[in-house]
Amino acid sequence: MVNSRAKGARAERDLCEHLKETMGWGSARRSQQFCGAGQTADLLVEEMPGLFIESKMVEKLSIHPVMERAVTEAGAKLAVVCHRKKRTGWLVTCRMEDWLALSQMVCESIRQAPSEESSQSGLTSSQPTG
Repeated sequence: MVNSRAKGARAERDLCEHLKETMGWGSARRSQQFCGAGQTADLLVEEMPGLFIESKMVEKLSIHPVMERAVTEAGAKLAVVCHRKKRTGWLVTCRMEDWLALSQMVCESIRQAPSEESSQSGLTSSQPTG
């Protein structure tokens, strides 16, 4: 039998590492989990304080109820659900009305990142000219 708590913790650790590597968000870490009490995101990222990140690693996901719960728990923060199946890459789901704000938040975090982290993650903060 699968220990769902351990599986969730593994997914959160994996997502943290992925965010550090791909986005350059070195502060990405699991939040404190106290028996589901409170309304705390699964992950905290200092570079993105307005983001509420939920993590799910399941083979079949009913994304709408998960997203609704994340939005409710996020309060004033922008809710995203990062999810994946075994042997697949991470996907990010957010509400369409939050997409522009999420894009702006990510771009701003990249612009403010030290150049060494940006180059390691493959992201650049240069603006198009023209």
